[in-house]
Amino acid sequence: MAVALDIEVLPNYFLVMFKNDENGKTVLIDTQSSLAETQKRKLRKILSSYVTFGFNSNHYDIPIIDYALSGASVRQIHKASKYIIDNNASPHSFYNEYSVTKSNINHFDIKEVAPAVMISLKVYGTRIGSKKLQEFFLDPDKEVNEEEREKLKVYCNNDLDVTLDLYHSIINRIKLREEMGEIYGMDLRSKSDAQIAEAVIISELYRKYKKRAVKPELKSNYRTVYTSPEFIEFKTDVLQDILNEVNQTTFSLDKGGSVQLPSELSNKKITIGNTVYKMGIGGLHSQEKQLVVESNNEFVMRNADFTSYYPFIILNLGLYPKQLGKEFLLLYREIVETRLKAKNEGNKIVADSLKITINGSFGKFGSKYSALYSPDLLLATTLTGQLTLLMLIERLEEKGIRVVSANTDGLEYYCKRSDIALAEAIIFDLEMATGFQMEHGQYKALYAENVNNYIAVYDGYVKAKGVYAETSLSKGLQTPIVFEAVKEFLFNGRDIKQTINCCVDVTKFLSARTVKGGAVWRGQYLGKVVRWYYSKNGDVITYKSNSNRVPKTSEFNGVVPMMNIVSDIPEDLDYSWYYSEAFKKLKDLGVSNET
Repeated sequence: MAVALDIEVLPNYFLVMFKNDENGKTVLIDTQSSLAETQKRKLRKILSSYVTFGFNSNHYDIPIIDYALSGASVRQIHKASKYIIDNNASPHSFYNEYSVTKSNINHFDIKEVAPAVMISLKVYGTRIGSKKLQEFFLDPDKEVNEEEREKLKVYCNNDLDVTLDLYHSIINRIKLREEMGEIYGMDLRSKSDAQIAEAVIISELYRKYKKRAVKPELKSNYRTVYTSPEFIEFKTDVLQDILNEVNQTTFSLDKGGSVQLPSELSNKKITIGNTVYKMGIGGLHSQEKQLVVESNNEFVMRNADFTSYYPFIILNLGLYPKQLGKEFLLLYREIVETRLKAKNEGNKIVADSLKITINGSFGKFGSKYSALYSPDLLLATTLTGQLTLLMLIERLEEKGIRVVSANTDGLEYYCKRSDIALAEAIIFDLEMATGFQMEHGQYKALYAENVNNYIAVYDGYVKAKGVYAETSLSKGLQTPIVFEAVKEFLFNGRDIKQTINCCVDVTKFLSARTVKGGAVWRGQYLGKVVRWYYSKNGDVITYKSNSNRVPKTSEFNGVVPMMNIVSDIPEDLDYSWYYSEAFKKLKDLGVSNET
């Protein structure tokens, strides 16, 4: 049984509230002075008897609770709360500063487990359809009266509901961390994918090879170079010049310790056939806009993607963080091969856990705060990936096979059906030369606004990316019905207006965004996270700080906030706005909007 917790701290009031995930019952412990001994016993019993979790709780809630249990007064608790918030203090520094003993409890924090970065709980609430969004309504530095205390309990209870909503949305990620924890003998429940990768690799390096990982300290004037592997070869002058330039470039780090691609490389447009490409530390990207490619009786749209591209570049080139030594490669190869074996055998737990370790580690190679930090490795991996992809593009285009798009670890090409065997032979030759492997797929059609925003139609299903993808923990809420109507039109030929008119799920008509400094609508303060629908009788939402219009809220007849989700479609919903937006998105894809 898991129990969510949350706290509220004011100068003259301290509140701890728990909510049982199974039955929804709440327990609250509060004080205007300091916790009584009976309250401390009750609080300790709950924390010791149940598995508890919170959002950002390891960083804030648990340290404050521990301080309250030590006998601190509400005034002292409020001062400690400000210390954490104002200094973004780590738990370690807090416990040292306040000489507090950390409780030994079964608790985990879901903030890092959720996939998005730097997202507040309320923003997650918009993405997972939490029923009620409520902004903190008090001045955190002013005393509260009895009426405000009662309202604060309601507010805290709603935050617990959103916390539980998020918990249920990531329950599989939590369970996987529990299973990985059992395998590796450590608590991974509060860690992000990258944090898990670092913890596992460091632990396994020591367990298997007695190798201790030490975070490297690179000088601010650090410079490095790249040497391409022998298998990178180009035939055209344009790409040979690119290769020479890459090999002759000296790379430096920015203030954050991230390796930089010089502007003369990142701004260079590389034209091969009819498609333009640009390089970047994140990978190679084609520059197409409004691309429409449809298979027919004579031509077919296909894709080829490298399998575990970056891991195999690391292994095949023998790359490793210098501070970890070649033992890293032995461990990394074992992880990659074990993961592929588990995937082929259908062992989902092992395959998924090792996928986290493999993918998460790559992010740590670029973090100067990590023991895995290795800008040389990251640079060599990404540049080799881009040059290899360019090599494949050149070979396909040389044989008259049109590459229409490419992105990081794969490409899409359009060829005669009679040339499929030729394309696959070219890809096979590249696999033999490089030691990498590719997977093949086939589209019925590809509709791309650009390389990061597209709809791909396969036989029996649709894959969408960017703005066209479904709302998720990693993607903001932006009128899902619009993109559903576009996909239905492209996949099934269904009329745009029919899809929109038949929708009875009000959440699909909603948009949401964070508003710095808070939002106001018709004089009503809404908070820093606002959710709305487009209305026939709406109004603009403005910034509280300067009364400027919040983007996307003044179109047509304006919007109406929906901070609390209702069950029925509002009578004033402006269907014409949703029609217009869907037609606009079709146009962005290069598709005629005539229906």
